[in-house]
Amino acid sequence: MEIKKITLPTRQIEVEVYAPKETSGAVPSILLLHELFGILDVYREDAQDLADRGYLVYVPNLFDGGAVKYCIRAMVSKAGRSNAADSGVNQEIHVLLDALKSDPRSNGRLGMLGQCLTGGYVIQMAKREDMLAPVVYHHSLGVEGVGVPKKESLDDIRILQGHWANVDPFCPKSKREKLIQQLGDRVEAYTYNMPHGFRSVSRGMPEAKVVWQRTVDFFDRELKQNTV
Repeated sequence: MEIKKITLPTRQIEVEVYAPKETSGAVPSILLLHELFGILDVYREDAQDLADRGYLVYVPNLFDGGAVKYCIRAMVSKAGRSNAADSGVNQEIHVLLDALKSDPRSNGRLGMLGQCLTGGYVIQMAKREDMLAPVVYHHSLGVEGVGVPKKESLDDIRILQGHWANVDPFCPKSKREKLIQQLGDRVEAYTYNMPHGFRSVSRGMPEAKVVWQRTVDFFDRELKQNTV
């Protein structure tokens, strides 16, 4: 693992980089976003697992400069709370994806995983033409509609894989069902009888292993196999 600094519109943050140990060339790349707890060792384990499977993985410390300060930007400001496309936090994610794509070790094929606090960002980034494998776990932001402002269209989303808890106060059933309904056959949707926090607090549950395997299979299919 290496640490690199990436300059965002209003600040500079540290990004943990996990790369395959052996590769014959450039590889697909994944942006892995932490949830409200910040970068935990369990996320580092996931990043290393993806690297061992042949992916270049960026894990940005979104709380660089203070978790409270970031959460205020993400959850208190109107644009952040509604997960607007032009919010400052979403603009930062665009910069991170552009940096990942331009890394010489990347072949330009992008995937992404966001969860809880950062799950809504995946829905916005799924609109990018170069986002080939977006995965969301139980998105808590944004707080209106399906997770993006009601006035914003989802027409540009080509594909999305989503994983949600059947009972989740942070991502209620009505929100996920609206998203699934609007995306139709463009979403690969799964629900589970386990609590929020699939890669953290619920990580040890049997169904969490199913979530991860489905995630990895999706990345493999969209980033390695569907290359035409």
